[in-house]
Amino acid sequence: MTHLLLKNKVQATIPRTFSSLVFINDPAAISRFRCRWSPWLFNTPLHVIHQQADQVYTFVLTDADTQQELYGFFHLFVQNQQGISPLRASFGSFEVAEVVSHADFSVWLNSIESFAVSQGIKSLSIRHYPNCYHPTRSSFIKRGLVRHGFQLSQSSINHYLSVTSQPFETALHASERRRLRKCLQGGFRFQEWKSPDAEQVYQFIAHNRERLGYSLSFRKDQLQHWLAVCPESFRVFCVKNGKEVASLGLTVRVGKKVLYLFCPADNLTYRPYSPSVLLTKGLYEFSQKEGITILDLGISVDATGLSKNSLARFKRNLGAQECEKWQFKKIGISTKL
Repeated sequence: MTHLLLKNKVQATIPRTFSSLVFINDPAAISRFRCRWSPWLFNTPLHVIHQQADQVYTFVLTDADTQQELYGFFHLFVQNQQGISPLRASFGSFEVAEVVSHADFSVWLNSIESFAVSQGIKSLSIRHYPNCYHPTRSSFIKRGLVRHGFQLSQSSINHYLSVTSQPFETALHASERRRLRKCLQGGFRFQEWKSPDAEQVYQFIAHNRERLGYSLSFRKDQLQHWLAVCPESFRVFCVKNGKEVASLGLTVRVGKKVLYLFCPADNLTYRPYSPSVLLTKGLYEFSQKEGITILDLGISVDATGLSKNSLARFKRNLGAQECEKWQFKKIGISTKL
């Protein structure tokens, strides 16, 4: 990526308190401001850089006086005159401080659209994080985008476990309790796969997906990259019967308080035992030890992207709660003055 800062910086002062800045192919720009929160992993400069976009604009909302404080930011990737967020991740979208008002957010959105129009961008598509991550800010961002002419192009049901001091079994359905006992009585054990072999992990997941009729959303080289560059964020856990892997979960530490079970997969030979229940129990207890409060189980869809009721029911049986995960789109963008 080309590092462009001063020459390619566009500035428009927002009335009263804030200034809007845009940096071209320089997502690390956000690290030069004082940020009062920890950005989600998928919005960090390291992850944005490795999404390997030809063009990415990083919009920053900062204080007008010193331009040292970060009040909001947004990475927009451009392909074929279409602006998308993210390019290769589970979500992108805006991160905005609590002190930013709806009026300020609206003016910032207008400056972003104005810049996008100047670059010949024809549409904007945004995939937001599950709103259980930060309900108040999610509602704030949704309201701002809808009021600004964005359409809610998709709303998916996302399941998550609220991690508390209570045992995992507290909210577990009776049917899953029986399967959990069967696994434990059979000698199955949960463990982290330390220094995982990316080839073996990928092949295990790929084989599972192939037998179920699903395609993989990532390549083997991407998995190798994640495990090598972000080993503390991308970790592999499994349930074993002896030396054989019965169930496996690729997890992502999306934030300090959020663990995302990105890609669970079972050895279908062990399906009668439902080892994924033991896998979830292990991840829940790992989360308790790590101070994680949300274990994100993701959306429940089939190979065509339609809702899969049996998978959603299984997650509910694990004690999962529901929240929404939104996608927004605006075609034919223009400025509002």
